Amino acid sequence: MAMKRTAIKPRTRRRHPDARKVAPPKAHQGQHVHKVHTVHSVNKVHAPVQPQITARFATGAWLLTCREGSERDLCDELLLRRWQQRAQAIAPALVVVAGPPQNGSPARELTFARQGFKIALISHVDSVEPAARQLAALLQRATGYALQVWTPDSSAGNALSAEARSLENALGSALAAALPQVPIWTATALPGQVGGRLVQACLLSDQRVALGIDSAANAISLAPGGRNRVHVPGPLPSRSARKLEEALQWFGTAPGKGELCVDLGAAPGGWTYVLCGHGAKVIAVDPGALRDDIAAHRAVIHKRQNAFQFEPEETCDWLFCDMAYRPLEVAALLAKWGRNRWARLLVANIKLPMTKKAEIVMRVKEILEAGAGWKNVRAKQLYHDRDEVTLCGYVT
Repeated sequence: MAMKRTAIKPRTRRRHPDARKVAPPKAHQGQHVHKVHTVHSVNKVHAPVQPQITARFATGAWLLTCREGSERDLCDELLLRRWQQRAQAIAPALVVVAGPPQNGSPARELTFARQGFKIALISHVDSVEPAARQLAALLQRATGYALQVWTPDSSAGNALSAEARSLENALGSALAAALPQVPIWTATALPGQVGGRLVQACLLSDQRVALGIDSAANAISLAPGGRNRVHVPGPLPSRSARKLEEALQWFGTAPGKGELCVDLGAAPGGWTYVLCGHGAKVIAVDPGALRDDIAAHRAVIHKRQNAFQFEPEETCDWLFCDMAYRPLEVAALLAKWGRNRWARLLVANIKLPMTKKAEIVMRVKEILEAGAGWKNVRAKQLYHDRDEVTLCGYVT
């Protein structure tokens, strides 16, 4: 008996996601065009491709980096914060905006920007010595400087990490030779030095680099490219432990020994674990179970109840919150804590919707600040955050 033959459909060839073309934005008069074309692999196994940048920007523009996938959120935020020119995403994790904000708010207050700088010059990577001489002329009055060379945190940008290390070595040596009288510091030492400058270089490709100089006080981050990879010792209950440790570093303060903390949405115990490591006492609020060793810790009291119904019996030093609820509902809960003065300091993580993330962040801040008692509320999408942002503030 003859077998029935089945037609086989031809396979559709898929394009590598990094090979998608970016439509060039409209030209602006007086601006230069810097084009870096993607290198496509001809092998079956795709080789890393370079950031595909077709952009019109010049020195004096701001170059900002963010989490890959948050480019639109950063552009929306720049518009809401009234930056003078329209921002444009020029590559994964990279955004350019021509002018500063109209209201003068510093770039470090941007929620979705991990790092960035005002572009002083754009150079070829093989022209290290001329670039170093131009930078040296701008650093003559500096009491010291730190140098950071970074790539955008994207699949294409990370492929340039070896080139970034080579450029940092070459540029560092050229700057040291051009400025033998100016001390070289680490970036983390800059805040304690008057007149110190942070020199940043972002690789746009293996051929082009954008460079800028700023003071440590104005820097968005002191970590290269804003990638603050924190380490928390011991077996962690969840990745959220690193998220909280980074948040405390960003806040600039942490619970002291014996201070009372409330951890809303504590299970399985990542944040409570970190707080115990700082020597704090913790009321962990969650219907779910904590990891056994954390629940048995002598500094931990586990309240197995809904965070929206919990009320503390005494004023706490810190309120911590990391719950997978709608952002405006969580904001209302945190506002209640502020109005009742149930805690003095706040660190919270807010999950974001699929769209209008920048708008939601601003609404959450307004809820916390408008009559809720929380002051100086800041928001940042930290390195260990995903589709979420971290908030901090205090009650006077």
